Amino acid sequence: MIYEWRTYEAMPGKLPALHTHLEVAAGLFGKHELGVLGFWTEEIGIGGQVNYMWIYRDFEERQKKLAAFGADPAWKQQVAEETEKEGAIVARTHNTMLQLTPYSPVPRLKMNVQEWRIYEAMPGRLPDLHNRFANHTLRLFEKHGMTNIGYWTEVFGTSNRLVYMLGYPSLGDREKSWAAFQMDRDWQQARAESEKNGTLVAKTYTRILRPTAYSPKG
Repeated sequence: MIYEWRTYEAMPGKLPALHTHLEVAAGLFGKHELGVLGFWTEEIGIGGQVNYMWIYRDFEERQKKLAAFGADPAWKQQVAEETEKEGAIVARTHNTMLQLTPYSPVPRLKMNVQEWRIYEAMPGRLPDLHNRFANHTLRLFEKHGMTNIGYWTEVFGTSNRLVYMLGYPSLGDREKSWAAFQMDRDWQQARAESEKNGTLVAKTYTRILRPTAYSPKG
């Protein structure tokens, strides 16, 4: 399966129009059997963006379904009316193609708050990072009330990144879970053993997300 993470940056003042645009699109995605994991806005930090994730069996399916979606008269009418009324609503679009790791669960959204995390591994240490997550981290996250939603690597290029998503009932639960996780002796031991030959992670990026009103449930 291929997972496509997309970020739309709205033109100034056009975020409400972008939400309307994507809400219409979400209905047509279903018509054309375009799988969607969810739509999100940033809870903390950067405003003016909407993120979403498509799911395909393979790139051939992606090409066929997006072509059918783009040719749909209902979508063409929506874009024409929207452009006439609002002008350009999207300033930039970013997308990343991802595939699940062998240890990832099948992604499902059940929580109110999600966290999107990217770890850039030290050179040559991505396999060790995968081993730590597969053998220790996922289990300890669940122990402390975090929901493992999905774990991915990038499809193209020579990326040294691990990308994953966690779920929480609330921001307060997130803080409590991370504090308990960091204090867990099993985690401290697993981290120490995995880093005997040096740290595994060079950089960490994190974004706190909340599903939009039109995001699929469950």
